[in-house]
Amino acid sequence: MFYQGQKIGKYKVIEVLGAGGFGIVYLAEDLMIRKKVAIKVPHKQDSGVEKLLKEPRLLAALDHPNIVKVLTADKTAKVFYIVMEYVEGNSLESHLKKVTRVPFNTAVEWFYQLCDALAYAHSKRLIHRDIRPANVLMAKNNQVKLTDFGTSRYLVDRAYASTRIGSPPYMAPEHYKGKATSQSDIYSMGILMYECLTGGLPYYDAKPANIIRMAMKKDIPEPHEIYTDIPPKFSKIIMKAMHPSPALRYTSFADLCQAIKNITDPKSNIQSQELAYLLNNGSANQVARDMESGGTIHIPKKSKARDPSSLFCWNCGRPISRRTQRCPHCRMAPK
Repeated sequence: MFYQGQKIGKYKVIEVLGAGGFGIVYLAEDLMIRKKVAIKVPHKQDSGVEKLLKEPRLLAALDHPNIVKVLTADKTAKVFYIVMEYVEGNSLESHLKKVTRVPFNTAVEWFYQLCDALAYAHSKRLIHRDIRPANVLMAKNNQVKLTDFGTSRYLVDRAYASTRIGSPPYMAPEHYKGKATSQSDIYSMGILMYECLTGGLPYYDAKPANIIRMAMKKDIPEPHEIYTDIPPKFSKIIMKAMHPSPALRYTSFADLCQAIKNITDPKSNIQSQELAYLLNNGSANQVARDMESGGTIHIPKKSKARDPSSLFCWNCGRPISRRTQRCPHCRMAPK
């Protein structure tokens, strides 16, 4: 639709970054401020402007470090396009084709970031409906970003999204039936985690209906049974996330985030256990006083300094790389 070197408004097209079922994405330069951007041109240009504005308006309302930002949307020479943040890196899908599987420690950092982003989106009543490696971009400093909210839907006046849109290997059984909910995204995230750690999809068939039948049977090995470097407890997290029954999955991405953190950050798990001990042994009043005085719960046990190799920042609790000199979220240096 656009060609290399073409100027669209204040943007100059550099090259094609990729193409999918919903549109073509170009790398371009903002000639005014000399900054690279990504320009997405939807295939269905004959759709009404309001329909074309759906995705950019959804993304414009989101502000999270692990969600690709929308900068603006415009129409030039009868071509509608969306200008987005340019993420300099490959998609997770391309990465998996090169490396087969992702090392456990790296994968866990990525999983936490994605779950945190989706917890944020869900808090806005927005479900993604197409969580898969192709829609995860790998940025610098071991950061990943979720993109392509073109199939997203607000759950405002109903409990589920009725249209059957998505990628069959990652679709929950209820999603395939046209009843996608927030827990359908959790299922998709479970499939993505399984694929990243084992190097293959748990279920696949050329016919989508067969994939759903396979998923209902759950006749697959758990990740730790395929690769022994995967902790069995983490296998349980993945299997629970991708359970065919929504009632037996995690209730929210916040719960899934906490489960991941408890496995990978022993300090978080210990404090959760100690808090439960306090509450179960008549110390609820002390806990309440601590929270009222500033939100810090005082555990009657000497705290150890945070391990510098922790996967999470000691100050804000967000995921960080082991090699980072300063948290990219709150800018605090590791202890």
